[in-house]
Amino acid sequence: MSSIRLLSLLFLTGIIVACNKDQAISMHWDETGCSNPWDNFITLDTFTTEAYHQGINNYLNSEGITVNSISSELDSSKIELCLACHCKTGQVITINIPKGDKRKLKNLSGNNQFGLDFY
Repeated sequence: MSSIRLLSLLFLTGIIVACNKDQAISMHWDETGCSNPWDNFITLDTFTTEAYHQGINNYLNSEGITVNSISSELDSSKIELCLACHCKTGQVITINIPKGDKRKLKNLSGNNQFGLDFY
């Protein structure tokens, strides 16, 4: 009988830990030429990756999203060779946020006509 209680307690503890809204998750955005949610927010005199990431961080904070970290890397399979705003540059931006902010982040992409979204 005590082993059933112990298993039940372990199961309930696992569910409580798994439902933690502060647990960190990573969301990704395929950077575009000029259709990123933060494009109108960022003004840079000189371009550095660190300054760009800081601009994204500032934008997300202004939208009420807590950011743990931001990184980016080039994925050459995602490059679209066109000059339109919605064309993907190949840079994949990874934003690490608390799980509780996932819905807020996904809502920032809105209903755009190009199907751009956080994933």
